[in-house]
Amino acid sequence: MRTDGTAALAAAHRVWARLEDVMNLIAAAAIFFLMFVGVFQIIGRTVFNTAIYGYIDYMEQASALFAFLGISYAQRVGAHIRMDLLLRGFSLRFMWAMELFAVAVALVIIVVLVDTTWENFLRAWQLGDSTIDIKLPIWPTKLLVPVVLAILAVRLLLQVLDYIRLVLHPDAAPIAVPVIETIEVQAQNEIEEALGREERRP
Repeated sequence: MRTDGTAALAAAHRVWARLEDVMNLIAAAAIFFLMFVGVFQIIGRTVFNTAIYGYIDYMEQASALFAFLGISYAQRVGAHIRMDLLLRGFSLRFMWAMELFAVAVALVIIVVLVDTTWENFLRAWQLGDSTIDIKLPIWPTKLLVPVVLAILAVRLLLQVLDYIRLVLHPDAAPIAVPVIETIEVQAQNEIEEALGREERRP
């Protein structure tokens, strides 16, 4: 049975996960759109001897969408590159404690980055900074960075709280943190997936 604190953490995790899902979908849509525009640019220059005015500037600014919008989602599902070989074989409490330490350090760094990137946005806003070619304002892109990092900071805070709970109760089910599969489980899943594909073949 969940305590009030655990229920609140689970509710906050669900709400934040919805926001992260939406941001990740926007990032995926941005990749598709930029790919489509890139193909249009190549065909236009090759076949019709025409090009999109300010193409490079638009691509540089739009690339921030898929570069940043998915980072909180990736943190939630554990998609970032991990080096956890040394943690294998230790107790569950020790593993949760090391995860807590790593996420707490990341939280401190991200909070610092939120402040510095916000200052960078304010500087671009005040100076009217723009791209070189078509003078496209770059403050929206620079504003995106601290906003996304702030969302990531909240995700890291939720994970810190959950890791603290797991250190105190190692056998409890994780709520706001990714469940990292062991090498054996990953191999078994890959085998089952490969066998499933073989069985579906006519």
